[in-house]
Amino acid sequence: MPRPIAFYVHHHGGGHANRTRLLADHLPTTTPVHAFTSSPDRFIGWDRGIVHPLPPDVDPDRDPAADLLVDQVLHYAPLDLPCLQERMAKLAGWITRERPAWFIVDLSVEIALFIRLCGVRVALVRLHGHREDPAHLAAFRLADRLLAPFPPELEDAHTPAWVRAKTTYLGTFSRFDERRETREACRRLLHLDEDRKVVTVINGLGGGAREPAYWERAARANHDWYFLLVGKVVPTGTELPNLRVVGLVDDTFPYLRAADVVVGSGGTNTMMEIGAVRVPFVSQPEPRPFDEQECKMEALQRLGLTEIARSATAPAEWGRILDRALRQDVSGWEGLGGGGSLAAKLADLFAR
Repeated sequence: MPRPIAFYVHHHGGGHANRTRLLADHLPTTTPVHAFTSSPDRFIGWDRGIVHPLPPDVDPDRDPAADLLVDQVLHYAPLDLPCLQERMAKLAGWITRERPAWFIVDLSVEIALFIRLCGVRVALVRLHGHREDPAHLAAFRLADRLLAPFPPELEDAHTPAWVRAKTTYLGTFSRFDERRETREACRRLLHLDEDRKVVTVINGLGGGAREPAYWERAARANHDWYFLLVGKVVPTGTELPNLRVVGLVDDTFPYLRAADVVVGSGGTNTMMEIGAVRVPFVSQPEPRPFDEQECKMEALQRLGLTEIARSATAPAEWGRILDRALRQDVSGWEGLGGGGSLAAKLADLFAR
């Protein structure tokens, strides 16, 4: 029996869990897979591996911001926090018993350094942004490999050469890579007129959704566009003929495929799913540590695959922005690395 491969999955947002599930699905079926997370609810119904719930690394009676470190080798290492001590002890105990071949860390500098100190090979997921601080640099240097969940064409211009050389670029991949439903079929499913210009505004689980009232104003000002609000949005009770508040759904694919344009954040999963559907994309990067989403969308914009719309955009301006987005050449997504090569890239990595 091969030695297991383990994942550490950060609790913030749904992207880390989605990525873990996708990567695990592309590992050999004979490889035991284990996932460690303090958000085990993100893995309900998952049968590819064993989920190990971790104690939280915060206490409800203690402000985590007060424990943040600046310009040190760690970002967050609170003293005298029993739940954190239990968390690390659980990881160390499992490593002692199971001796994993690799630990994929998505995403924590502290966990990556701890796992490596336990004598386990670490593959650290590396996202966009300005990560020149001592903690990131230490983790990048000590990790056995860095994993970029994007193609090299989307690399940040400021990334040092030694970091690039240590990185395995996984290309674009998403849960929608094998979906083949047509735009027409999705419009019929959602009861949308074939000739209507449709924009889907999608909000994930990792950040703040723009207020529905804002999009109501946008819909009122742009009658020739039909607005679908999908994700973390709460109906206000207002009914408009060109706006539908959909809310959270298990399958967002039809809402993306039926759209002429999609508006979303700069999250990695959001970007990859829109790319898989091959639909024009207007992005609104959300504030993130290290300017992650801003840098990512700037890289995507350089390839002509998004237009960045700032949060201060006036509702009346959306008609002009959306009409311009219709001219995006979505064929640029071709060749950026699909899910078909993901298994080979992972096999090559873990064979080292």
